[in-house]
Amino acid sequence: MSRPPRNARHRAGHGPRDDRGGDENDPAPSTEPESPDPEAPDPEAAAPAAPDPDGSRTGGPGPEDASGPWGEAQREVEEFLLGGERFLRRGDVAERGGVSPEQTARLWSALGFPRVPDDVAAFAQTDLDALALVQELLGEEALDEAEALAIARTLGQSMARLAEWQANLLRRTIAERGSVGDADAVVDSVRTLVPLLEKLQAYTWRRHLTVTAGRMLTTIAGTESDDDGRAATTAVGFADLVGFTSMSRQVDADELRSLLERFEGVSTDVVSRNGGRIVKTLGDEVLFVCSDVRAALEIAFGLHADVPDDGDRLTLRIGLAYGEVLPRYGDVYGPVVNIASRLTSHARPGTTLLDDDLTDAVRELGLDVELRSVPPLSVRGYKHLKPHVVRRR
Repeated sequence: MSRPPRNARHRAGHGPRDDRGGDENDPAPSTEPESPDPEAPDPEAAAPAAPDPDGSRTGGPGPEDASGPWGEAQREVEEFLLGGERFLRRGDVAERGGVSPEQTARLWSALGFPRVPDDVAAFAQTDLDALALVQELLGEEALDEAEALAIARTLGQSMARLAEWQANLLRRTIAERGSVGDADAVVDSVRTLVPLLEKLQAYTWRRHLTVTAGRMLTTIAGTESDDDGRAATTAVGFADLVGFTSMSRQVDADELRSLLERFEGVSTDVVSRNGGRIVKTLGDEVLFVCSDVRAALEIAFGLHADVPDDGDRLTLRIGLAYGEVLPRYGDVYGPVVNIASRLTSHARPGTTLLDDDLTDAVRELGLDVELRSVPPLSVRGYKHLKPHVVRRR
């Protein structure tokens, strides 16, 4: 599991939100976040190689632990995970893969790994096989190099987070078994647990891909032939924990971890059972999308009802906007995302603010909810927002 977030906001452009209460019809002031730039430039070359005294960058045992049971254990774990020993240098990979060293450096960097010195045998056959897969995709014109780098960045970021959680899970499991001091027992635990996690990971990915592919085919069947699928009309929502910064100073790490697990777990359950998708979690905030207007409101109502704990320490504020977004490698971008975030910043604790377009969509559908207008908002980039508070009748 990832460590509890720091008090500062994690999303670019976020400042601390105002956690004061008040009349739900008076939007709460706060700083306005920006949606991330979808066109971050690709690095033309990897960063200079850094010293590696302990082997943390190349992944191999450092000079102090190269011998002895723990050095041997690290080598065994490494070869097990990589499917063999590291015997290739950067130049070897480029030559055998039939690509330039600069291209392999860009891919390696995009995956999130630091540059490896040219004279270090840091790569295994599996690295060469992965490069061959990239070349095959490029050869089939399924994607160009820019897209390959973008995919590598997305996979690298997602898998790095997953690997961090899984490593912590392995460490806790090993500790609970009482085998922390036994190098052989640690290696045996890795050999037993990693294949199980890998199979579960592959299964989950395929199940999610099945759902996504179904939506894709439905969309293709119902659109004109010139629709390239680059944009999608959907509801975008942010759900933010009120007063999280101050609360995080009042509880210990274990309790904070438990509260975050509740927030993330309940949010995932509520969003998924109503047909939405969690795009990402941002510490004390989740970003979700849902193509169905009625279901989007049910998600907001469900989050308000289910997330708070017995001590009412997990109060939410939610902003929902509706319109066309740009899906990109699992994330979403565009003005609708910005508007939803700004509405969240101005919502009062326990309330949900809707933008104009979503309010119009709710009225067109004749949904049996209470809509109450609030004073217009003038925020950076959007001078005439006319939000509405939505509640169940």
